Amino acid sequence: MSTDTLRRGEHSRTEILQAAHELFVTQGYHGTSMRQIAEKAGLALGSLYNHFASKEDVFLAVFWEFHPYHGVLPAILASQGEPIEQFTRHVMDRMIASVNANPGFLNLMFIEVVEFKGAHLSQLFSALQPQWTQAAQTVIHVDRERLRPIPPLMFIRIFLGIFFAYYLTETLFAPQAPPEFRQDAVDRFIEVYLYGIMADSSSAAAIS
Repeated sequence: MSTDTLRRGEHSRTEILQAAHELFVTQGYHGTSMRQIAEKAGLALGSLYNHFASKEDVFLAVFWEFHPYHGVLPAILASQGEPIEQFTRHVMDRMIASVNANPGFLNLMFIEVVEFKGAHLSQLFSALQPQWTQAAQTVIHVDRERLRPIPPLMFIRIFLGIFFAYYLTETLFAPQAPPEFRQDAVDRFIEVYLYGIMADSSSAAAIS
């Protein structure tokens, strides 16, 4: 296969993913047809099927292509040596920027959870687990003496929970909420992630 043919194939795939992303985000998965994707991408329907065997394959490719982890994981792995507070703020800011740059990601996530019942999330987790584990170990190495002995993947899970709690409440409620709902919100979420909500952090031992 010639280089020009490969380049045309890569270009067509990019056009397909961009077209499908826009349609899925605005119309949902079941409201979008392969014919609509082909038309929006400027391709014949048969050409679309040369790239993807089914609409579900297209969705999965879109989900991977537009997932924020592309920008987040490199940021985590490149932030070695920072104090844990600075490290966490850096990663939180990078995640917020990554999701803000792709506002349709939440729509894709809702499609995955609601329309597919999370069928593809296990694939995503399995593929990313080695990188998440490495990222968690990087974080733990930053301030090992100050951190409780939490398993690396649980460390990441809690952080992701905090992040999505922040992002969802910021997106859904903050625009209509009183000022104190948003004031220093990122700092407060990071503070809770690192130290909890108890005035005496030693009381956390009562949970165990």
